[in-house]
Amino acid sequence: MKKITSTYRAVCAIGLVAVAAVALDATVGSLPVEMLSFPLNILLLVLWAAAIGHLYCRRESSAVAQMLLSRGATWLSLAMMAGLGIILGLQRQPATTSWVVVASLLFVLTHLSFVTLRGWRRNGGIRYRFVLTHIGLLLALGAGFWGAPDREQMRIAVSAEATNEAYTMEGEIRALPYDISLSSARTELSDSGVPTLYEATIRVEDEEQVLRVNHPYDRTLSEKIYLISISNMVDGEQYAVLEIVHEPWQWLSATGIVMLIVGAILMFLRGAQQRRA
Repeated sequence: MKKITSTYRAVCAIGLVAVAAVALDATVGSLPVEMLSFPLNILLLVLWAAAIGHLYCRRESSAVAQMLLSRGATWLSLAMMAGLGIILGLQRQPATTSWVVVASLLFVLTHLSFVTLRGWRRNGGIRYRFVLTHIGLLLALGAGFWGAPDREQMRIAVSAEATNEAYTMEGEIRALPYDISLSSARTELSDSGVPTLYEATIRVEDEEQVLRVNHPYDRTLSEKIYLISISNMVDGEQYAVLEIVHEPWQWLSATGIVMLIVGAILMFLRGAQQRRA
């Protein structure tokens, strides 16, 4: 009966949040993610973590904490992760401004945090494989969620003359800390005249890099440069439009993915050892 009650609570709570999120999407519109950039997102992250710690300490008497630690919440969280994976996988952008998706991600992160707090120790010892996989997943998802407001997307038109003047998607000018110039560009066409290859060689920080569509240049761990198009000016000179994506939280996401992989490998090795024993 207790399991049914906890599942019922989880379903009701998610249902209420989902209705509120749908209502916000229909009335208010998209979540203004850009307004939550640093330092506001850090403040919200600290408050969220403090709320989780407070609720977990009161888990014996808190109905909210008991719901988040229930089996029903686990199944709902897994279903949400599967749905979010499909939705976000079909989008070019790594994040969305939909209230429904934001609420779902926040629930998944909150539930994962409670599960991690409950299971990181057993019989007085630390469960290292559990910690690596769960904290790794928490970092990978959390970096994408809390770091989304700090993500910056810019475009720049480059030619033989070096420039560092880029434009945000809102039309604001951004001065890059380096110059970019176009060394060469070529386009290959099929027999029917359809472009099959766009390739540009650019010079960034005195180094030449070859770009192709969907094959960006990783300037740093948190910054990628994409080739968008190649065109000709009135005088015949070629120029290329590049897209620069800056994600300062990318290193944290990469750390989480590495932890997740290491934890999964250790779990696999342990399972193999137990089968041999």
